[in-house]
Amino acid sequence: MKGLYPKIMLLVGGAFLLTVTAILAFISITESMEIEQVGLAQAKTHNQVAFEALYASMSQGGNRDGNLQVIERLRQTGIFTSLRVIKGEPVVRQFGATPDELPQDDLERRALAGEEVQEVRNEDGYRVVRYVQPLFVEEKCQRCHQAEIGAVNGAISTEISLQAYDDVLRQRLKALLRVIGGSLLALGLLVFYAVQRLVLQPLQTIRQGAAAIAQGDLSHRLDVATNDELESLANEFNRMARQLEESYGQIAEEKSKVLAAIESSRDAIWISDANQRIVMVNSALELLVGRSREELVGQSCRYLFDVRTMDGALTCDTLCPFLHPDDDDASHADWGGIEGCMPTASGKDAWIEISYGRVRNPENNKLRGVVHIVHDLTQRKKIEELKDEFLSLVSHELRTPLHHIKGFATTLLQTDVEWDAATQRDFLESINSEADRLATLVKKILHLSRLEAGTLPMEKELYPVEDLINGVLSRQHNIAAYRRAEVRLAPGLPPVWMDRREIECVLTNLIENADKYADPGTPILLEVEARHGEVVFCVSDQGPGISPEQLERIFDRFYRVQRRGQHVAGTGLGLAICKRIVEAHGGRIWAESTPGVGSRFYFSLEVIEQPVVMEG
Repeated sequence: MKGLYPKIMLLVGGAFLLTVTAILAFISITESMEIEQVGLAQAKTHNQVAFEALYASMSQGGNRDGNLQVIERLRQTGIFTSLRVIKGEPVVRQFGATPDELPQDDLERRALAGEEVQEVRNEDGYRVVRYVQPLFVEEKCQRCHQAEIGAVNGAISTEISLQAYDDVLRQRLKALLRVIGGSLLALGLLVFYAVQRLVLQPLQTIRQGAAAIAQGDLSHRLDVATNDELESLANEFNRMARQLEESYGQIAEEKSKVLAAIESSRDAIWISDANQRIVMVNSALELLVGRSREELVGQSCRYLFDVRTMDGALTCDTLCPFLHPDDDDASHADWGGIEGCMPTASGKDAWIEISYGRVRNPENNKLRGVVHIVHDLTQRKKIEELKDEFLSLVSHELRTPLHHIKGFATTLLQTDVEWDAATQRDFLESINSEADRLATLVKKILHLSRLEAGTLPMEKELYPVEDLINGVLSRQHNIAAYRRAEVRLAPGLPPVWMDRREIECVLTNLIENADKYADPGTPILLEVEARHGEVVFCVSDQGPGISPEQLERIFDRFYRVQRRGQHVAGTGLGLAICKRIVEAHGGRIWAESTPGVGSRFYFSLEVIEQPVVMEG
C-alpha cells in the first residue's frame, strides 16, 4: 500500500472498528448476562413455586392423580415446557411407578441420589433451564411412606424455556446496535474528518511542499497553521528551503561567474566527465575547431580533436590524465603546459599549448572529470617569427649604415693619407646620410611603438584636403625629378578633422611605396573623393602588383613584399604605421592589387560637420 493517507486511514479505521467491536461485544455480553441472570432467577422462582405446589400436594396425602392435577395446572401457565414427578426407590417399592415416573437421565439419577441439579442448554436457538430437586423423607412423610427420615423419596424435574427473555435480549441488542452503531458511525466520521483536517491535510501539504523543494522550487513555502508538531515541522522545512535558496543562489552566482569566465576566455576550453565524454565547451573552442557545441557535447573527447605533441604523438595515448587517474597533478609537471598542434576550422594545424585540470570526488578522491585548456600559440609563433625577422632585418639595416659610417670615419682618421677637401666633404656627406638613415629607422620603430601603446597625442583640427595634398607633394622632390605624379581631387571636398602631420605621414609612406615598387617612368596617381560621409584617399601605381597571399599581410609589422630577383630596401614598418594612424582617426585602410597591372592603396577619414571640443 503506497501513500501515507491510505495507511493512516486504514490504521484509524482499523482502530475504530476494533473499538466498535469491543464496545458492542462488551454491551452484548453485559446485556446477555443480565438478562440470563434475570431469566435464571425467574426460572428458579417458577421452579420453586412448582416444587412447593407439588410438595404441598404430596404432603397433604395427594395421590398420583392429585399430583397430575397440580402438574396440569402448572403446565397451563405456559411457564414450564416439562414438569414431572420422579419416584424414588422407597415409593416405587411400596406403590410402584409408571415409566414416566422413573428417572430418565443422569440428572434425575443424581437428584435421586440426594443432589440438587440445574442445567442450562440451548434448544432450537433458545436457552432452556432444567431443575431437578430431590424430595427427602420427613417425619410427617412416614404416615404414608415406609422410609427412613432423610431418605430420598423422589424428585421433581422441571424445564423452563427462556425464549421470552432471549427474544427480549435480541430486540434490545438490535435496538442497542442501531443506536450505538449510528452514534459510533457519527463519531467515526467526526474522527475521520478531524484526522483528515488536523493530521492528513497538513501532512499532505508538507509532502507536496517537500516534493516541490526537492524538484528545485526553493521559493516554495509550507503554509501549515496547526499550532503543534506539524507546524514546527513545516517551519523547519521552510527554514531549510530558505537556507537552500540562499546557498543555491550563492552557488549559482559562483557558477555563473565561472561559466562567464570560461565563456569569455580567449583560450579554448572543454570539460570531460569520468567517461571521457564532453560535457561543456566554450565559444573559443567552437571557433578554433569550427564545430558547434551541439556537435561536440556528448561525444568522447578521445581522438576527437587530434591533439599531437611536438614529436607527433597523440596526447590521448601519452599524456591524457585519464591514463593516470590515480596520479597527482604535481607528479606530472609537464601536464601544466604541453606544446603541440591540432587541426583548426581553417583546415590548417594551429600551434597550441594544452594544460589539464583534474576534478576529483571529495569523498573518495576518484577522478570525476578533466578540464582541458588550449592556448593558441599561433599568434605567439608569428610574433616570434616576426621578432626573429625583425632582429635579422634591423641588424641588417643597422649594420649597413653603421659599416658605412665606420668605414668613412676610419678612413678620415687615417694619418698616413691626406684627403683633399672635396673628398673629405664627400665622406662626411655619406656619414651624414647614413646617420639620417639610422635616425629614420629608430624614429619609425618609436613611432609605431607609441601608436600601438596609444601614447602618441593627436593634435586634430579641421584641415583642407587640397592644402594637405599640396604640402605632401611639395616635399617629394625626389619623385618629381624622374616620375610624374598625377592628382585628381573631386570638387567641393570638405575639410577633414585630422592630425595633419600624421595624415601627411600616411600619404608620404604610400607615395614612397608606390615609387619604390612601380615600374620606372610610370606615373603615380593620387585621387581624393567624398562618398557616404567619408573622404577617401587613393594612391595607385602601375607596378607589378601584389599576389593575394601577400596582400593579406602587407599591413603587418616588419612584413615586406618579396619579389624574385628584386630587393627593395625598407623595414616593413611603413604600412603598419599607416594602419595605426588611420585607425586612431577612426578610419579604414585597405589595398587592392592586380598582378602585372598595379596596386591601389586606400584610406578613408570620416567627415565631421562640427567637431566637439572638450575643454578642461
